[in-house]
Amino acid sequence: MAKTIKIDDELMEVIGREAEMMSRSLAGQVRHWVRIGMSIEKSRFFDQSRVVEALSGKLSPDALTAGEQEAYIDNLFDAARSGTVEQGKFFATRKADGLGAGLRDGEIRKESGPAD
Repeated sequence: MAKTIKIDDELMEVIGREAEMMSRSLAGQVRHWVRIGMSIEKSRFFDQSRVVEALSGKLSPDALTAGEQEAYIDNLFDAARSGTVEQGKFFATRKADGLGAGLRDGEIRKESGPAD
């Protein structure tokens, strides 16, 4: 049975470009990437459970392989983009106090603290 999912506009643009370049439909491109992701997660060179352990603080990111570290960082950026309302308030307060760091236009921007 077919299901509907929501995909943000930015990702849809990427999917559309890749699908056109590879002569695939949008659905075909998504299926292709899902299969690749599944293969990577099952690979003996990549262990998704280790990435999850690092994200939960149970394993140092330094202990991850290069591929696992890339997945770890991608997950961190995704979490930063889709934080909870409480997290948004927390970071808004930090920003108002001149503290913190965050993403702007997909790049990390550091904000300096108040002058000592």
